[in-house]
Amino acid sequence: MEIILIRHGEASASWEESTDPGLSDLGKNQAEECANLLLKLNNIDSFELISSPLSRAMETGKPLSDKLGKSIITKSLFAEIPSPGINLKERKTWLQAIFDKNLTDLDSPQNNWYKEIINELDKISKPTIIFSHFMVINIIVSHLSKSKKIVSFYPDNCSITKLEKRNEEIKLINLGTQLQTIVN
Repeated sequence: MEIILIRHGEASASWEESTDPGLSDLGKNQAEECANLLLKLNNIDSFELISSPLSRAMETGKPLSDKLGKSIITKSLFAEIPSPGINLKERKTWLQAIFDKNLTDLDSPQNNWYKEIINELDKISKPTIIFSHFMVINIIVSHLSKSKKIVSFYPDNCSITKLEKRNEEIKLINLGTQLQTIVN
């Protein structure tokens, strides 16, 4: 059974400029192209669609949802890494400091978030596409590849990362496209 992780398209504002930006015009085009690629998957009609509730992830999933005539289930767990107490202007610096840390260095809110995401993945019982974010995808990939790093790769906008769940075990099949980019 496949689980596919999609990073949202290009956002209209950066992480330190807005808590919930939508997609830029380029991001909307990326979402449309991503939907067209996903439509080529075997048994695409059997996939459940899940998204972070944040606008850029929801907008990335909308073209596929519309083409399939399926609703998107929102799960706040797949939203960006929690940053309680960090004001908007400090978020970029805070986030950049996390890039070189290990999973064991996460503070309690982020550690709980990480564990809950892995638990939620374990509960998935049918083919699923998850529209989410840079850090969510990274902690999943780090966990599955047994990397200690929080950030183990740089998924591009609308990057498609494939996992497989068989006999209750989830394996990383392939990483999506990567780009050294500013996280937005």
